[in-house]
Amino acid sequence: MSRLPCALACAATLLALCQSARAETLVVSDQSSAELCEVVEFELGEVGISARAPRSGDNERRARRKASARESVEAVASCKSEPARIDVFYPDGSRVGRLVFSVPADDDPTSAAVYASERIRSERLVGDAVASAPFAPGIWWLGLGGDVLLSPGGIAPLGLITVDIGYRFHRHWSLSGFASVQPYSQTLRTQNLETKQRLDQFGIALAYHPLVRERVDLAIGGRASASRLGANGQPSTSGLDSQRDAAWTAFVGGRLTLRVAVHKRVWLRLQGDVGAFAPRAEIAAPSSTFGSLGEFGAQTGLGLEVHFR
Repeated sequence: MSRLPCALACAATLLALCQSARAETLVVSDQSSAELCEVVEFELGEVGISARAPRSGDNERRARRKASARESVEAVASCKSEPARIDVFYPDGSRVGRLVFSVPADDDPTSAAVYASERIRSERLVGDAVASAPFAPGIWWLGLGGDVLLSPGGIAPLGLITVDIGYRFHRHWSLSGFASVQPYSQTLRTQNLETKQRLDQFGIALAYHPLVRERVDLAIGGRASASRLGANGQPSTSGLDSQRDAAWTAFVGGRLTLRVAVHKRVWLRLQGDVGAFAPRAEIAAPSSTFGSLGEFGAQTGLGLEVHFR
């Protein structure tokens, strides 16, 4: 019976060594704390952790962000110079990881490095805290898609081509800017007059992402855009002059977006917006009205996004 505890201990040790082999610890620093990082690297090696140190000049945050994006990273040790300290981050699916502890290093850098190394070893590579980091979404994305705008008044439905760029400033929050252009001119006729109209939109959207998974992303939020409704009147009888005009209106509404990953960096996007135009925009001649964008508006679309860090 005494062999069983020994076998279990050997199995646990082997498992810890396998985890250590898979795990990766990175050390980042600014220019003034390079010497402290060398001490941290040495002490990590003393406890059996092979640490790499990508230097980034004086942009320590950027190096930490890139380090946290690696799937194999289990810990990031960040060396700071003002004041001298060692900040240790564990990946949690966010852009820069979660700060777990900080060790002052002004008085005794070696002791601080020893403490940080031992704690990283015990928590991330040996202890029960070893776990795969949650999915980390891309920081930026570029999108291209098609949308249909619906609004009472006789002008809609309209087909739009949408280009957008987004920035994820938090795991659950994002901000994006977009431009939607009607790629064709729509002809409207009334009595002896006709006009060609086109609608363009330029705006921003703020979204909260309650569901963030490796293959699915659900977001709810709001959008606001400036919409330009342009018209180029063409007379169908002689004696009338052509006229060009444009009216600006605002569209404010709520947005629901569902993203599904078709590749690690490529996502399919389905979205819907419901809101209102203010003020009401219409295309009219002195004696007749061609159509208008009513107070109510809805927009739905489909597109592709490329996500990157």
